[in-house]
Formats: sequence, C-alpha cells, structure tokens
Amino acid sequence: MATEETAVRSGKTELPLLWVAKPLATAARQFGRSLVRPSTIVYPFERLEDPKFRTEVHVASGKPIGVGAVWDNYRGVHALNLETCISCNLCAFSCPDICIEMVTVPGGDPKHPKKCPQIDYGKCSYCGFCSDACPEGCLTMTTRYELSVTKRSEMVYSPERLYGVYKEKLPMNPIRLERPKNEDSILLDAPLCIGCNACARDCPTNCITMLDIPKAAPKPGEKPAKRIWKEPVVNDSDCVRCGTCISVCPKECLFWGTHP
Repeated sequence: MATEETAVRSGKTELPLLWVAKPLATAARQFGRSLVRPSTIVYPFERLEDPKFRTEVHVASGKPIGVGAVWDNYRGVHALNLETCISCNLCAFSCPDICIEMVTVPGGDPKHPKKCPQIDYGKCSYCGFCSDACPEGCLTMTTRYELSVTKRSEMVYSPERLYGVYKEKLPMNPIRLERPKNEDSILLDAPLCIGCNACARDCPTNCITMLDIPKAAPKPGEKPAKRIWKEPVVNDSDCVRCGTCISVCPKECLFWGTHP
C-alpha cells in the first residue's frame, strides 16, 4: 500500500516538472540556433518574398510567400490605371470603411470632370471589395505592404499616387472578369419618363441612348405635339451597373429589376 502511494506521489511531481522542462529545452534549442543565425528575419535586409532568401533559410515551400503567382492573393496597396477608370463610383460605394473618396483629376471634359478614387489607408481594412466591384479592372490590390510614414496625411493616396503604384508593375490580385448571372438590369417605367436626358448625360460608359418614340396620333380637333419625346435605351452588355442613371433620374423612372 505504501509503495502504491509513493508511485502516485512521484507521478504527480513528475508531471509539473515535465511542464517546466519541455519549454526550457525548447528555449535552449532556439538559443543554440540563434548563435549560428538569428531566428527572426532581419528586415529590411531580408524579406520573405525574396526567392533567394527562401532558398538560403529553407522556408517551407508548400505554398511559400513569394513573388508572382505564389503571392497573387495578397491584399496590399492598391494600383489604379487612370487611363481605363470610368469614374463609375462603384469602388467608393462598395467600401465598408468609407475610406475612398472620388476626387477630380486633370484632363477630361471641363463640363464633366473625370473623378477617380482617393484612398485613406489610415481607415482601409484591405477587404478587397473595391477591386471586386471595379467593372473595368482598373483598381486592384498589389503585393506592396510597406506603409510606414511619419505623418498621418501621408497615408492618403491620391489617384496620381495610385497610378504610380500601377506603373511599378507589381503582382496584382486576379480581376473579376465574369458578371454574376443573377445580376439585375436597369429597367424603365416609360409613363413616368420625361425625356430629360440626365441618365444618358451622366452615364460613365455611354451605354444609354435617347431614342425617339412614336408620336401618338392627335385626336380630332387637337394640334399635333411639337415636342419630340425621347426615351432612354440601355445597352445591357456595356452597362456596368453603377447606378448613376438611377440616382440622377428626377422622376425615378429608372429602377433595378430583371427582364421579363
């Protein structure tokens, strides 16, 4: 009986000793390795995305952090192609952090100045919703992760600054090219339309055309109408679903829906 009690007591004492000895052994092993080479990455002289560095330190290569295809899903600083931006405002509309503001850029029609996204990285959560919503693929996210600055104002990237990132040719996220099959279209409630042309004027892709509608035959004793009524016709293949036409319609005769 005494022998069993001694064995139980010795087992209870060995367990706490094991809890202490194992971490100490791990710490001693890591300390021994650090005498030959530091366990941490000596940034900025060493970088995980450098293939040469990965080879030298034998980083696990199942799915290594690297340049190109192996890092194409990383969400870093945005890149903006000013030449293909159509000022549709979908990036700012889809931003959950309200960190994107559409600002005027030089060039374009003075009556309808071109506006492109300006991003405040002090608020950005790098969710990627803006690049997913961009219909032209002109706004995407790159592998650039260095954003250290000394002033908060330097966290704001203007369209021209984002265009500079685009020119660096950094690896970018894949661009959504296919449109969802169940996406709504823009429909017209014809009796409400007054033919004001606001939708066609403000459409960023020029996919709306104002067409003449047949004139109703005047009733006996009435004069024929002098005004030529027009109605908007939307080219569904060119429409990017930005909703600009719906927002500027004074009579709310344009709306989202599915074709019958």
